[in-house]
Amino acid sequence: MHPAACEAAVAVRLAKAHNREEAMEEWLYTHQPSLTPAAVRQAAREIGQVTDFDTKYASTLELVKGDIALGHQLQVRSTPTFFINGVKVEGEWAPQYFDQAIAYELQRAATK
Repeated sequence: MHPAACEAAVAVRLAKAHNREEAMEEWLYTHQPSLTPAAVRQAAREIGQVTDFDTKYASTLELVKGDIALGHQLQVRSTPTFFINGVKVEGEWAPQYFDQAIAYELQRAATK
C-alpha cells in the first residue's frame, strides 16, 4: 500500500463535504510519485478546502477501513472494479461497453 494511502482516502472523503472531491482526486492522481502524508494533508487544506483534517482523521479512517473490509469480502483485487447486477468487472471498460452491459441486464430483468 502507498505510504500516504490512508491520508489520501480520508482527504477525498472530507473534500466531498466541500464539493471538492473531484479536484482532490485529480490532485492525488497527478501527484502520485511525490505523495507523502504531509503533502496530502496540505493538499486537503488547499485543494479540498478541508480545515479540520486532524480532528476528523480517525473517525473518517474507520469509514475507509469499512470500505476496505467490504472490498476484501467482495474479493476486489484491483481498481477499478465494478459490479453490474452482481457480475464483477475488473479493469477499465469504454463507456459504450458499460452501456451495453447495463442495457443487457435491464432487458434480462424485464423478461423475468
